[in-house]
Amino acid sequence: MGKGSKQRPTAAAFYDNFDKIFGGGKAMTRYKCERCGILDDESEVHEIVEKNWEPMGDQYVARHMIHLECGRCGGEDVDEFNPAYCDTCDD
Repeated sequence: MGKGSKQRPTAAAFYDNFDKIFGGGKAMTRYKCERCGILDDESEVHEIVEKNWEPMGDQYVARHMIHLECGRCGGEDVDEFNPAYCDTCDD
């Protein structure tokens, strides 16, 4: 018998443990409003998609612009950030 991953009995336990360690598939992206600070819940961010039609050759193509809006104060100064990423450590 080979050493295929399907033959290993620990495969399910490995993925269960992986989810416990790394957050169970939760996104690492968080949102920060300039007025309110860090938004804890993703439902507090409203995503507004604006579709612009631009000419390309003899056809038109859609260009999507995505704007983020704060659900608490209604401000448009919402930025995405990754808490596990450090700008200064990458130098």
